[in-house]
Amino acid sequence: HHRPVAGDSEPAEVVRTLARTHQTMIWTRQRQTNQLRSMLREFYPAALAAFSGDLAGRDAIAVLAVAPTPTLGQSLTKPRIVAVLRRAGRQRNLERRAEQILTALRTEQLGLSEALTEAYGVSVRSLVAVIITMADQVQSLEAEVERCFGQHPDAEIITSQPGLGVVLGARVLAEFGDDNT
Repeated sequence: HHRPVAGDSEPAEVVRTLARTHQTMIWTRQRQTNQLRSMLREFYPAALAAFSGDLAGRDAIAVLAVAPTPTLGQSLTKPRIVAVLRRAGRQRNLERRAEQILTALRTEQLGLSEALTEAYGVSVRSLVAVIITMADQVQSLEAEVERCFGQHPDAEIITSQPGLGVVLGARVLAEFGDDNT
């Protein structure tokens, strides 16, 4: 009376595992970024203003890695910020972006005790390190998803659908499977 459960191929199972892990890693990175935003709101709102909400972006992560406290942020120089941004991969508008960041970081800060500010700074530095690692792992997983999905016989058919690239196509395959019966 019951229809047998669809049995997916091993390549589809591989894609499913990788695609779901990739999505979970993205969600986890976002949770860490939200935690960083919340923490900065408590003691370093100038950093939020400097990066206008894109705390997971390369500029924010690079600058917060070298200046996780308001004191360190205010002590940055424009050439130092330019060097940090260049090392992070920014190639265009370096001078202008560095000036924007410097202006935001040198604004009036919240007056917390030095010990509490230092504790927040250590926490920010730790969260930044976690976000960097997670971003690297997201890229690594994405490359593996693309490789494995590209080997699946239905990959070309799935990605021929409007709006479905490789990663989203892999997620579609992961959720719908490839059993044609």
